Amino acid sequence: MLSWPLAPEGKLTAKLSFSYLKPQAPSVPWASVIWKSCIPPSHSFIFWRLGHGRMPTDENLCSRGCAIVSMCNLCLQNVKTSDHLFLRCNFAVALWNWLSLQLHLGLDVSSVQVLVNSLPRQCSSQVSDMYLAVVVHVIHSIWWARNSHWFTSIGVTLHAVQVKVHS
Repeated sequence: MLSWPLAPEGKLTAKLSFSYLKPQAPSVPWASVIWKSCIPPSHSFIFWRLGHGRMPTDENLCSRGCAIVSMCNLCLQNVKTSDHLFLRCNFAVALWNWLSLQLHLGLDVSSVQVLVNSLPRQCSSQVSDMYLAVVVHVIHSIWWARNSHWFTSIGVTLHAVQVKVHS
């Protein structure tokens, strides 16, 4: 019999060893907020992956052993990390600034969690749902623009993404 001092009864099981080697990710308070009927599940899934650091961006691929040269294909200036692609890239910054003007709100895009937590609190649930839906849709649209550049070599303009978000 295998024994382990960290086990409740001293017996080592496969479940205990797996949970020790791969601890469960901490629960984030916004995770349940993004799964709404007003947001397509594919968009929520992109946002969920981003919030949990699971997007297949260059920093995550490198951490899994892929050797790649990294450059953001939207701005052609920086290493493509999730933080850069969705929050810091010139393309993303211009999109967030445009959205801020459209909503007449100051958006804090310092992190994904802060962006979700900056939902207007003193408004109706419909306005709150609309704000959340547009933020999730902008994240999805940035990913769509990245994929369009990456897989088809067709440049997507900022205006095209703005029209997509607006519609």
